[in-house]
Amino acid sequence: MDANELLNRYAAGERDFRQANLRGIVLSPIDLYRSSDAPTLILANLNEHQNRPYLIGANLSQADLTKAHLSRANLSKADLSGANLTDANLLSASLSGANLTGANLTGANLAGAHLNWANLTEAILSKANLTGADMSAANLSQTVLTEANLTKAYLIKANLHQANLKDADLTLANLKDADLSEANFTGAELSRANLAGANLTCADLTKANLLKANLRRANLLQAYLNCACLSESDLSEACLNRANLCKADLSRTYLRKITLSGAHLSGINLRGADLSSVDLSRKLLTGINLAEALLTEANFSGAYLMEANLNAANLNKANLSNAYMMNANLSHSCLHQIDLSKANLSKANLRKADLREANLRGAILTEADLRGANLIGAVLPNGTIYSNPK
Repeated sequence: MDANELLNRYAAGERDFRQANLRGIVLSPIDLYRSSDAPTLILANLNEHQNRPYLIGANLSQADLTKAHLSRANLSKADLSGANLTDANLLSASLSGANLTGANLTGANLAGAHLNWANLTEAILSKANLTGADMSAANLSQTVLTEANLTKAYLIKANLHQANLKDADLTLANLKDADLSEANFTGAELSRANLAGANLTCADLTKANLLKANLRRANLLQAYLNCACLSESDLSEACLNRANLCKADLSRTYLRKITLSGAHLSGINLRGADLSSVDLSRKLLTGINLAEALLTEANFSGAYLMEANLNAANLNKANLSNAYMMNANLSHSCLHQIDLSKANLSKANLRKADLREANLRGAILTEADLRGANLIGAVLPNGTIYSNPK
């Protein structure tokens, strides 16, 4: 069946083309795709909707469309389930509401294509080009998108439950309110992606790059973020309960009003991060990097901060009562009006720290370095108030 026969039969009212062999069929301008062995159809200006090939609602299930040229074709609501579209050109094609369940789109060009509300369950899109494609509200559950290019793609409210996006490029992609639960984003590129309100429960983001990503109000419950880069991202109001953040880079991130109950934070980098009013009480934070972090009114009571780096951090009015801070670095930090009562600061570095009006009642300061520290108005371990010596 060549392109003319296909369109003539479609125009005559036929819709069932199941298992048709349409390998290499051309429904695009011949000027763009010259081929000596492929059936061709020369069309006028395909930029005009009335000149585009219409296959709306056609049944092409199990059809062989390998290397087919279908750019700008209208396949809205078509049944392409199980079809072979390997290396097919679907540039700017309309596939809105189409059924692509189990279809093979490996290496296909879907740049600028319309796939909103399409069903791509268990489809294979490895190395596919989906740059700028609109997949809003599409069903991509259990879809294989390994190494796919999804730069600037629209995936608003899309269902990507258990999808495989390993090493995929989602730079500047819009995944707002999408279901990404149990999805595999290992090594994926998500820099400046919009993931606001997305469901990332149990998602695997190991070694993913989320530089400057928007994760406001995202649900990262039990997510894996081991060694992930979240530098300068916005995680305010996000849920990170029981998430694994071991060795993750969260430097200069916004973390206000987040929840971290049961999260694994060993080796995490929070340098320059905004953690104002965060609750990290009784957390194991040994060796954590919080240098230059904004920690005003944060709750670290009973936390384990041994050998933590809090150099030049702002802990104004924070609660560190009963905290374990042996060998911690607090040099040049702002500890104004901080509660350090009963904290263990043995061998801690407090050089040039601002401890004005701090509460150190019952604190352990054995071998602590307080050279140049400002203790005016501070309550000392024995309960006396320090005054500037004459």
